[in-house]
Amino acid sequence: MAGKQLNLNNIDEESSANNVTSFFTRTGKSQLSKFDKLVMFSGSSTDDLKSSIWSDMPKGGSSLNSAEDKALKRIDRSTELEIMVAAIQNIDPTFKKIFVSYYVSNNFHGMMWTDICQILGYERTQANLMMWRAKVSFAYSYAYHEELPIKTFLVPNVPNIVRTNPVQFPYTLRTN
Repeated sequence: MAGKQLNLNNIDEESSANNVTSFFTRTGKSQLSKFDKLVMFSGSSTDDLKSSIWSDMPKGGSSLNSAEDKALKRIDRSTELEIMVAAIQNIDPTFKKIFVSYYVSNNFHGMMWTDICQILGYERTQANLMMWRAKVSFAYSYAYHEELPIKTFLVPNVPNIVRTNPVQFPYTLRTN
C-alpha cells in the first residue's frame, strides 16, 4: 500500500518484542507456538533446526504429482522458515543463546523463568534484558517481507493504532 512507510527511527520496540513473543510462545491445548506450526508445515522439525544453529537448513523441493498444491504450500512454508532462521542467525550470539534455548530448542519447556535464568547463569533482570534484546534484534532482522503471511514484526510508533500479534501493516521500510 503506497504512501505508508515504516520509519525505522520510529519503532515501538516494546510492541515489536511482544509480537515476537506472541509468535514463539506455546499456547492452547496442543502447546504449539506459531513457530512450531510453521516448522511442521514446512516438513521440518526443531531437531533439524538445532544442528549447528541451522547451517544445514533443509531446502524445499518440488513435487509434481497429484498433491502439487500441497507441495507448493510446503515450499512456501520452507521459504518462510528459512527467512525466520536467517533472522534468528542475525541475533547477536550473546542474546541468541537464550532466545534459541527458550523458544526453539525446547530445552526449558514447562520450566519457571527464574529456574531457567539460574541454569543459564544469569540474574533474572539480566536474562530479561537479554531476551528482550534478542526479540527486538529478531524483529529488526526479519525486517519486512511483502510476499509472506507475516510481513513484519515491527510496530511503528503511531498513536491510536490497533495492534495485532503479529502485526501485518501495509508499510514499506524507510531507514532515514
